[in-house]
Amino acid sequence: MKKSDLTVIGHFGGTETFNDGQTVKTKNLVKELRLAGLKNIKIADTYYKKKNPLKLLVQTIYALFFSKNIIILLSTNGLRFFLPLLYYGKKVSKVRIFHDVIGGRLGEYIDKNPSFKKYLNSFDLNIVETVLLKDELIQRGIVNVEIIPNFRRMDPIDISKVKADDYSIPFKFCTFSRVIKEKGIGDAIEAIEAINTKNKSNLCQLDIYGPIAKEYQVEFQQLLEESSEMINYVGEVSPDEAVEVLKNYYGVLFPTYWPSEGSAGTISESFFAGVPVIATDWRCNAEMIKDGIDGIIYPGNYAQNLVDGIDWLISKNADIIDIKRSCIEASDYYQPDKHIARLVKLLNVK
Repeated sequence: MKKSDLTVIGHFGGTETFNDGQTVKTKNLVKELRLAGLKNIKIADTYYKKKNPLKLLVQTIYALFFSKNIIILLSTNGLRFFLPLLYYGKKVSKVRIFHDVIGGRLGEYIDKNPSFKKYLNSFDLNIVETVLLKDELIQRGIVNVEIIPNFRRMDPIDISKVKADDYSIPFKFCTFSRVIKEKGIGDAIEAIEAINTKNKSNLCQLDIYGPIAKEYQVEFQQLLEESSEMINYVGEVSPDEAVEVLKNYYGVLFPTYWPSEGSAGTISESFFAGVPVIATDWRCNAEMIKDGIDGIIYPGNYAQNLVDGIDWLISKNADIIDIKRSCIEASDYYQPDKHIARLVKLLNVK
């Protein structure tokens, strides 16, 4: 039986629509590989790990023996199940396995699960999104690590069509992530309200985008009810619509302290839209944002907190076109073509 070029094991979401970072990254990878000419790609959807675990297991075993390459993109629970299975399966089948790391906590998981080190070092490559994540793995003895960022195929805005006077009071800000406490949604609301109170006017408004986590629904609804009319939840946006939505905003607020934060799609999507990001100095944020150039990192050189960051950006209204131009320049790193070309070369598929 002829082997497939590649099987991708990851969360595709079955027949449902998911806009979370893991699913978007997984589906985007397959889409880009097919655009690059890989046609014989099979998938094993971890969405079915509870709904049809036997089917998923059979697909994985089939991939071990009837695919030339496997790429895995796994959550925490997925790692515990798949790493040993693929480790021992690879010993028998000799299939080439590439681990495309989801999120930013793999170093922590290795500390809690020392056997992960053996599994990860047996793979052909572990692909991480940032220098920080690479360094954390190397410090823990993982020897086969390479950086490929969390890329997106998006057309950046045409900066020549943007004018500084397009942005005036009320300055429009948004959050663009999962709506969950650890993404700092409450902090964003509090900061906008504080600025408006301080200025005794509706200087800023905040639109909140994203799927609401079930465990946060009650608290989030209470926050909305207690907030002014300048705070609004406006629903979910598909990845394909991100730039068209984001380009209408003066700034994106990203006060995250989410433990699994990696190379945040919130930041790269904002850059494609030419929108600066005000973010916490958390995990990889400072690696993605040039403080005072295409956004603000706090605490940092220009802001000690989120309110400071918003104030700074409003004070730079006369320079907003230059800031937006810097955002668009930063977005080029996240264009997929050169990164996919590197991955196709690694897969060595004729």
